[in-house]
Amino acid sequence: MRYKDKIIVLKDGAKCLLRSPDEQDAAAMLQYMKITSLETHYMLRYPEEIQLTEEKEVELLKNCLESELDIMIAAFVNDELVGNAGLHSVNNYIKSSHRATFGISLREKYWNRGIGSVLVKEIIKMAEKIGYEQIELGVFDDNIKARKIYSKFGFNEWGRVKNAYKLKDGTYHDEIVMGIILK
Repeated sequence: MRYKDKIIVLKDGAKCLLRSPDEQDAAAMLQYMKITSLETHYMLRYPEEIQLTEEKEVELLKNCLESELDIMIAAFVNDELVGNAGLHSVNNYIKSSHRATFGISLREKYWNRGIGSVLVKEIIKMAEKIGYEQIELGVFDDNIKARKIYSKFGFNEWGRVKNAYKLKDGTYHDEIVMGIILK
């Protein structure tokens, strides 16, 4: 699904364009994933694990734009990709078609400028528009900032997966499962 372009003003007065990433953004999206995976351990993959080709990323972006159930919203400041949020159907089975999963990432130098909050708010709006009844996400137990933002928008802790993530240094982190009921 395509998100209608929207310009927002950040806390520092900078303008930020929110829009759906398209095929022309494939290379930037791949680079962005590698950068955000390098900047923090909160991402699911390490940079070297991002093995998508540009052609495969083009296909994924195109499929998302054509989907009636999935959407991505990218944030650009001065034409630089600085944030991305995605909402995806859990699956197409009748019993779970009311559920969506949500993921978000931001470049570290753009943290604390309001982009994350706006992306969460817009994803919730789009989920309601699509007809989802609930949104689910997983977050590292030590990602306190993210958990506070999700809570601010109505997400609650639904459970915990012990030792869900094992970092290269051998340390473990639990995954906090959070969700919001929309209907």
